[in-house]
Order: sequence, then structure tokens, then C-alpha cells
Amino acid sequence: QPSQPSSLHSTAVWRAVVAPHTMARDDEREERDRERGDRKEKKEKKKRRSASSESAERSREREKRRRKQQQQVVNKNRKAGEGGVGGQSMFWDGFQWVPRADTGITNDINASRKNRRLYLGNLPYHLGVTEDSFSKQLYETMRDRSMCNDPNQNPVLHVWFARDKGANYGFCEIASQEETERALQLDGMLVLGVPVSIKRPNDAVSPLGMIGGVPVGMQMPGQGGMLALPSAQVSATSPVIRIDEILKVDDKTTDDDYNDVKEDMSEGCGAHGKLTSVNIVKPHHAQGNATLKPGDVFLQCQTTDDATNIMRAMGHRKYDGRQIQMTSFEEGKFMSEIKPLF
Repeated sequence: QPSQPSSLHSTAVWRAVVAPHTMARDDEREERDRERGDRKEKKEKKKRRSASSESAERSREREKRRRKQQQQVVNKNRKAGEGGVGGQSMFWDGFQWVPRADTGITNDINASRKNRRLYLGNLPYHLGVTEDSFSKQLYETMRDRSMCNDPNQNPVLHVWFARDKGANYGFCEIASQEETERALQLDGMLVLGVPVSIKRPNDAVSPLGMIGGVPVGMQMPGQGGMLALPSAQVSATSPVIRIDEILKVDDKTTDDDYNDVKEDMSEGCGAHGKLTSVNIVKPHHAQGNATLKPGDVFLQCQTTDDATNIMRAMGHRKYDGRQIQMTSFEEGKFMSEIKPLF
């Protein structure tokens, strides 16, 4: 009978044969873990760079579209005696590409562009402001203060933000010189809680003979040099809002059409105030009730303040090409006559 190996002998064998292989496997696992960690970190960096590059790419694409549109306008308005459409001389005016003065293009929109541009400073990029959100806020602020020539038309034609590292400025173009003058009064407007500078670019001058967008001699009596524009703020008188015939109902209107409108109103209006219920009038609701029309929508808000916020944010917009018409509806009448129908 062979003798059993001693414990001491087994330990020596393990150290000499097994341990090196085990340690090698541990080293391999650690190396793989490090490689996976490095790959993960590289992916995260690439993802962050991609998000930044996507923003820059979107900005470049907008500029390409604007330049293409501008070139189309130039080509359309070129005089017949000036030859073909190629070789148009353009220059960057800080906002978009426009034709040089020697091109013979004399249409009003190009001639007055310099006086319709505004410089925007201290833009809160870090809080997520975008060209679209700034355009929307500037329009709504101008509309609420009766600064728009047409309250149903956004006078902000274009907004351009500088995307260079460390930049926080941009430019915008307004539809008319009068509205541009009025917009200057909004210097210091709060955007996401940050005061934004709204001024004329260095190369622009105020149109001669204009004060606050009004010809000299046309100011209101006793108002001095600057026209005091009235503030027209919409205020609800009830927590119930009636939207007049937002859906054009006919024989082809389906339940899905009604549901789509309800969902759109819940999401769109609910983003600006708390809603208790959204009800849309169908043909059978309007039977025998001359005050109701199929397609009307009733929004029941939690408070009158919620209703005011919704009316100010949504009242000027269009839905499916139709202007939204919002009015306050008496709460008692809604509870006794309208709500039981639903």
C-alpha cells in the first residue's frame, strides 16, 4: 500500500502547480474588466460628443435651408437683363445669407432687413433655450402687450443662435420695422428666469423719424418721446373654458376624430394649467340645445388662474388649420346644463 501524501506535501504541490494558473486567470479577469470599463467609458464619451454634434448639425442644417430659401428669393427676383441664376454674390449678415447691395435686388424685405434685425445677448443655453422656444416666447410676449400688427401672426420671422463654444448670443429678424421698434422695449425679458438683452446690432440704426415704431408727431398726448403701449392681458372669469367648434363635424367624423381632439386638448392645454375634465360636443349632445354646436370643447380647469394661463398660452394658436377661439363659460351653467350631458 502506497503511503498517502502528507498535508504539507499537498500544499507544496498546490503552490507549485495550481496557484500560478489560478493567479493567471485572476489577472486575465481583471484585464477583461478593465477593458470593458474602458470601452464603456469610451461609449459614454462618444455619446456625449454625439449629442453635442447633433445639436451643431441641426444648426448647420437650419442655416443650409435658410441659405437655400434666400437663394431662391434672389433668383426669383433677379432682373431679366442680369443673366443666369449662377454666381450670386452673398454675404453673412450675422443672421443669415443675404445678397450684396450690388446685385440689383431692391425688394423691400432685403432693403429693410438691417433695420429689422435684433441682437440677443445672455441667452441661457445651459437651461435648454432653443430658437423655437425663444421665438414662441417673444411672440407671445409681444402679442400680450399689443406689440404685434396682427395678433394672430407671429412677427418673429427667424431666430439664429451662435453655437460656438462659450457663445451665448444670437440674432432674430422681425417682420416689420414698427414691430422691431416695439420689441426693443422688451430688453431684459426673462427667458427661463434669465434676463436676455434685446438690442440693435452695431450696424443697424433706428429708422429716421420713428419713435417707438410710430412716426414723429403721432405720439399720444402727454406721453413724451416714447409711445406707451397698452398691455392687453387675457384673463379668465371662470374655471371653465369653451373652445368654439374646434372640430368641423360632418357625416365622415368618427369616434376616433373626437378622441384625438380630446387627447390633443388634454396634452396641449394641460401643459399650461391643471384640467379636471375635457368634454367635446357630439351631434346628439347638441340636439335640442341651440347654444351648443358639434365640435365645441369644454375645458374644466381646477382654478380660474389655471384657465387664465391656458387661455394666454393657447388662445392665439391654430388647431388643424383653424384658429382656436377660447372664451370663459359660466361655471354654474356648465355644472347644471353641460356636464350632465357627458
